Amino acid sequence: MDGVAALLRQAVAEHRAGRMREAIRLYGKVLSMDPDNPDALHLLGVVARRQGKLDLAIQLMRRALQKNPYLIDGYLNCGNTLFEAGRLEEAEDSFRRILRYDPGHVGVLAPLGRLLLRRGALDEGEALLARAFSDGDNPKGRLAMERTRRYRAIAEAAANPSLPAGIVVRGVFRDSSGYAYKVRQFVRHLVKAGVSVQLMDLLYTPTENLPASQLDPLFETLEAPVRAKAVLSFTTPLMVEAVPGLRTINYTVFEATRIPPLWAAHSAQHDHVIVATPSSREAWIASGHPEDRITVCPEGVGVVGADVTRTEVVDDTGRRLLSYPTRFLNVSDFTPRKNLVGLLRVWLASTQASDPAALVLKIGKGGDAAGEFRDFITQTAQSVGTPLEAAAPIFLIADKMSDDAMMSLIASCTHYWSMSHGEGWDLPMAQAGAMGLTLIAPRHSAYLAYLDDEDAHLLPCMVGPAANDYAGLDWWFPDEAAARALLERIIRDPQANRRSARDRLLADFTWEKSAARLIDILSSINAL
Repeated sequence: MDGVAALLRQAVAEHRAGRMREAIRLYGKVLSMDPDNPDALHLLGVVARRQGKLDLAIQLMRRALQKNPYLIDGYLNCGNTLFEAGRLEEAEDSFRRILRYDPGHVGVLAPLGRLLLRRGALDEGEALLARAFSDGDNPKGRLAMERTRRYRAIAEAAANPSLPAGIVVRGVFRDSSGYAYKVRQFVRHLVKAGVSVQLMDLLYTPTENLPASQLDPLFETLEAPVRAKAVLSFTTPLMVEAVPGLRTINYTVFEATRIPPLWAAHSAQHDHVIVATPSSREAWIASGHPEDRITVCPEGVGVVGADVTRTEVVDDTGRRLLSYPTRFLNVSDFTPRKNLVGLLRVWLASTQASDPAALVLKIGKGGDAAGEFRDFITQTAQSVGTPLEAAAPIFLIADKMSDDAMMSLIASCTHYWSMSHGEGWDLPMAQAGAMGLTLIAPRHSAYLAYLDDEDAHLLPCMVGPAANDYAGLDWWFPDEAAARALLERIIRDPQANRRSARDRLLADFTWEKSAARLIDILSSINAL
């Protein structure tokens, strides 16, 4: 057995050093000598979880716990893996076993407390979180305790007949993200329609807020309690937490053909799910969500006057964006799903420096445009074999923008172009269409909810395995050859290739109409 112990120590050292292939080999050798070794089984399960092989990881960890029922780290890792796999009740059981064996174990208090809040067990969840963050120094801990305080107040207000009937809306609204913009628009138009709203931030992680001068003062006036039947969250299913006695409604989206098991498990706990497009609804249903508990309510577009000021963008060499007759815009987070590498490949392959065209990339969260994204552009150019100087210019914008500034940027361009692998709505695309830009979009997901061949250029796509955060799912791959041919035609003769979705979007998808649809849905499910 000394040889087994030595091999195990060597395997652990390789594991900690990140040399997983050698660690796997050594764990396997330990198990060939001692098939029931709980430490090797457990740690091999940890490796399997890291590789995304959740079922195998759970199987290995459970074998380890059968051999050593007091392996506390095994219960914690097994619980976390079960959680990732969407097996929430089993995850809770694994976490609770830790407290039975080791009541003072601090590491399990926060995950178990958050899991309990998600299903509305406020008293026990709050008690666990209070123990987990008793020192008060953890920012996320302080936010967690603030959430539980507010949930308790919301539940009490719901039973107070002297308060106005209304709804609690929970979601980010103070930052520059698409989710925050969506929340601001829906809340503004709910209030305009006469709905009493109590607005609550997510309070999940510290965020960088917009300056107060860029935020409508309305949103700071909506903290007063209401007599609510439901809490309407605008977030991913994992961030939803239930308030005892109130219905749990979540407005969300997804960008692949199915949702992950973890999303499905959390959504199953919610009374109702609202999504922006039929493609998202199909993704939920394909993952087992009941058809009668999910409804479509589109997001919206703003009505912007023709007198909106256009943004004057000047690059480092003094080139002015407005001096180029054809100006393509893409607003994206620097994430693989947005397929900016595909967009850049098409631009570099289909344009020349002498073309009367320019590309504007407005980059959001996920990358440093001054460094990381510029390196990304350079690397893409090298892979294509086209020097950046040989292609039409690319204007890069990384600054955070107010809502008005974003409208001005859109107004500065003539075309909006996406090569995304999948969308839940795409606010900038829809808004650009409502402002009269010619749209170029892949023929997939959300785009088919508000675009067709008469009012936009739709690129053919193929469905294939997704990557990164979407691994294990399928998304779409736009045809780059078709995109290259289209760009060349547009640059050669932009007027002949002009299309407009403006009339359709302004007729069917204004924020006023979207809010009215939302009110109808909430009323129909007894949430208003």
